[in-house]
Amino acid sequence: MKVPIRKRFETREPTDYYGVVEEVVDADPNNARTRSFLLIDAVRADLFDRDGAQVIENRGALALIRAMSTPRRWEEQFGLGEITKGEWLSFRLDDSGEIPRAWELRADNNYAAGPSRSIAAMRRLNSSGAIMQAGDDKLVMSLMRTTSLPTQKQPRVSADRAMGRLGIDGNIEIIILDVGQASAALIKRNGKAIGFFDVGAPIWFNKGSLPKSISHPSVPGGFVILSHWDFDHFDLGRRHQPYRKLDWYAPDQPVGPNTARFQADLGNRLTFIDGPASGGGFSLERGTSTDSSDRNGSGYQLRYEKDGRAVLLTGDTSYDFIQGHMLHGIGGLTIPHHGGRSAMAPPGAIAPWRAIASYGAPNSYRHPHPQTLADHVSQGWRVAATARTLLGSRGNRRLYP
Repeated sequence: MKVPIRKRFETREPTDYYGVVEEVVDADPNNARTRSFLLIDAVRADLFDRDGAQVIENRGALALIRAMSTPRRWEEQFGLGEITKGEWLSFRLDDSGEIPRAWELRADNNYAAGPSRSIAAMRRLNSSGAIMQAGDDKLVMSLMRTTSLPTQKQPRVSADRAMGRLGIDGNIEIIILDVGQASAALIKRNGKAIGFFDVGAPIWFNKGSLPKSISHPSVPGGFVILSHWDFDHFDLGRRHQPYRKLDWYAPDQPVGPNTARFQADLGNRLTFIDGPASGGGFSLERGTSTDSSDRNGSGYQLRYEKDGRAVLLTGDTSYDFIQGHMLHGIGGLTIPHHGGRSAMAPPGAIAPWRAIASYGAPNSYRHPHPQTLADHVSQGWRVAATARTLLGSRGNRRLYP
């Protein structure tokens, strides 16, 4: 007999959602106690069906959902098979006390998590391997149009626009900030902070990785160059109001309703950029992935070179999607995707051999992956982390000079 998990909170009405999969974290095959989880950028189905594109204006309709289970249960209970990033799902949460479980991080509660709920139903809306229902294709197209509507009037220009903000003269410093399980790099010229390459913070379930007293460097009149549209690369900018007043430059990528809401909040402070750019020792280049749902692989990287010394900010782009000239002759880099699992060996190191992994401890993504760090060491890199490790304390790390 199945015994429901004891409910500690007042029962609420079931809630139906539509959502796009932002992240899939597999269970650890070497640890039977771990679970896989999905991060879903979601909108309430009833409000979307009623209001259409206008639903983006209603924060009470938006939520990030963390759904946790095992691969076996995803398949046996819902017939989902392997779930991948970029897929749209329809699902229901209730308070029956059954498993699998999910946590709602609602936009109108600043994405703090409430009590866990039960996943009563879940199905794919757009997958060749799924059983589709009448109107699913039309629904997905409508959802995708809705998430792009708030920013259709945003300017789209060459990446040269962002490059112009980096400047061409002066002494450059690049500092990888300790923002827990997230990424943010501060760029200074002649000792003055001028902008960021990524300005992220952890999502609620990794909030324990944040420093007890997080720094918010002052960057008056500055900019943010965003590698890609993942929350852990922009959420410090969303939370800290002064950063919303900076000029933001970012690739135009498919996003979910909650990210679309933030893009709309930025208004004319946001400029979409495309293509490569270079100047003043800097090079800005997009990853080569052609998969429209692969925000990591199609995101930007930023390289800086002076007097024969070069460093690279990789964002979440794996080495196989970074163009060769960006990797050539570098002596410093940020390890892609917080040191997560990698299928490709890193480039060989050139003095001074500095590789920084921006991650937080603890974190639910199980970053960094030990083999990834070992692969960098084998290529001559001296690996440093922003998190506290057995070898030292946490903190900001200087990438250049």
